[in-house]
Amino acid sequence: MNSTVQKKIREVAKQVSTLPACELPQALLSLQDILNDASMRSEQNIVKKEIWSAGLTQVLCQLVRQDFTHCPGGWQCAVSLAALLCECILGLDLLLADSQTFQKTFLPLVIENLILLCKNLQEKYLQIPDFEQYKSSRQDALKFFTAVLDVTVHLVMSYKTLGGKVLMSPRLLQLLITDDKETSIVVMNFIRSIVELSGLLHIAENDICCFLDELVYKLTSTSDAIIGRSATKTVNALAEAESRVVHLLNRRFIGLKPLLKRWQFKGFQPELQKLLSFLTAESAAVTEEQEYHAAAVVIQSTFRGYKTRQMLHRAEKALSSLQRKYRETKAANMQKKLADQQQRALQEQLVASRQLALRNVRNKHLHYIGILPAGALDKYLEGREFEAATKIQSVWRGRQERKKLDSRYKDAKVVKAVIIIQQACTVFITDPFKADFG
Repeated sequence: MNSTVQKKIREVAKQVSTLPACELPQALLSLQDILNDASMRSEQNIVKKEIWSAGLTQVLCQLVRQDFTHCPGGWQCAVSLAALLCECILGLDLLLADSQTFQKTFLPLVIENLILLCKNLQEKYLQIPDFEQYKSSRQDALKFFTAVLDVTVHLVMSYKTLGGKVLMSPRLLQLLITDDKETSIVVMNFIRSIVELSGLLHIAENDICCFLDELVYKLTSTSDAIIGRSATKTVNALAEAESRVVHLLNRRFIGLKPLLKRWQFKGFQPELQKLLSFLTAESAAVTEEQEYHAAAVVIQSTFRGYKTRQMLHRAEKALSSLQRKYRETKAANMQKKLADQQQRALQEQLVASRQLALRNVRNKHLHYIGILPAGALDKYLEGREFEAATKIQSVWRGRQERKKLDSRYKDAKVVKAVIIIQQACTVFITDPFKADFG
């Protein structure tokens, strides 16, 4: 760390020792610029050590306890100080002696002061009238309240042992015991996050009972589905984190199960079913087995539904293919039937035309016979017989000649082959060297 940064930190420490209490927050917030200027993580750690050595981290810890109503910047300044305090603590690597003090004394004090700040912000929020003209002020106060709780969660993520300090703080229970919807939901989400991070191993049974009493009270007294869902999820988180909670639920809240039926079909059925399983189970192991069984049922039902949908898809595909083939076969049969009808109609038409032609010829002959003199009738009939005989003979000879075409074609091929062989032999006999049998 260069001397310029060290000089800035000493100037801030000097101002803190001389300025009045109302001006201290703005002076300490200048440390944020110093931390932002340190680009490397190693440089930030050195700056944090220097801030700790100057006693400014401890001043920040004490400063978040005060009332910021009349301070410059108001409660927004308090939230910024809380975030700065968290940043100065995270990743701070101290010597062994300072480290023990830091872990055992300072960090629990930071947690208590942050929760006290949350309590002050909650009271500030509740003091603002719930009217339309104060809506913006209420939203800002709720945002500040949520931001400080997020800072606390961030600290617990880095120092898991602080989770027990948070849950055993009496002010946390005070934050939870409120009839306000918005802040109670934020606090329940905060408790659930802390429990998921650090568990309930070192939490006294009395403290767990206090949380359960308030959460069950919210479940049974409110009609708001959002609060009911948040309380249900928080109780489930407690029961999943520690098996003692399952025994406490079954021992302290025997009549709770019928009261929970009013929350059915309110939009959080899975969480409600899990809570009911905790109330009916004798131990966490049984509850876990029930969860596995429920998961297996869901998997099996999903798989069976998938197989059924596959079968339906194949059946629909086969049915559509069958319908298509049926329509194609029906259309082909209709076309064949239509073609047969047309062929029969054509044959009937040909037969009718031939019969008409024969009838016309006969009528013509009869007409000729009727107009001929008696002496020429015999000569006319002989001529007709001669023409008929000639026609029959020509048809018969043509038929006989057509039968001989195949044998004549074969004979012609044989003759042609013999001629080719004779020509090749003649060339070979005349000049063997010129012979080409290819």
